[in-house]
Amino acid sequence: MELFLSQVTNGPILLLAVAALNLILLLIIVIQYVRIGRIRKSMNRLLTGTSGANLEEGMHRILDQLDDVKKMQRDQQFHINRLTQRVASQCSNVAVVRYNAFGEMGSDFSFSIAIVDDAKNGVVITSIFGREDSRVYAKPLTAGVSTYPLSEEEQAAIRKAIGSQIGA
Repeated sequence: MELFLSQVTNGPILLLAVAALNLILLLIIVIQYVRIGRIRKSMNRLLTGTSGANLEEGMHRILDQLDDVKKMQRDQQFHINRLTQRVASQCSNVAVVRYNAFGEMGSDFSFSIAIVDDAKNGVVITSIFGREDSRVYAKPLTAGVSTYPLSEEEQAAIRKAIGSQIGA
C-alpha cells in the first residue's frame, strides 16, 4: 500500500477526498440515528397507551366492546321483529263506504265500515239508516271472508280496507 501511495502524486488530495467521504458517511449515520429514534419513540407511543395499556390490550378491549354492540344489536333486532308482528296483527286497515240503502231517501246515511289487520281478519260494521229506525250489524272476518252473508257495500268496504294495506 505504501508503494501505491508513493507512486500517486496527488496523495494529499486523495487523503482529503477519503476524509470528506468519511465525514459524509458519518453525517448520514447521524441522520439515520435521529430518524430511528423518532420511529422508536412513535412505536413506543403506539404500543404503550397513555394509561399504560399496550396496543394488544387496547385491541382486545375494542373487540370486547364490539361483541357487546353486536349482542345489543341482536337484542334490538329481536324486539323490532316482535313489534313488527304485533303491528301486523293490529286492525289498522279501515275503509268506509257510504250509500243510500233505500232509493226514496235523499242522503247517504247508511254506511259499511271494514276494520281488518294484515292477515285480513277483523270486522265489518254496517249501519242501515231508515226513516223510522236504524239498524247496526257487525260481522266477523277471517281471511277477508265472513261466515255471514255480505252485502255489496260490505264487500266493497272490505276490498277497500284490504287494498289500503298494500300501500302501507
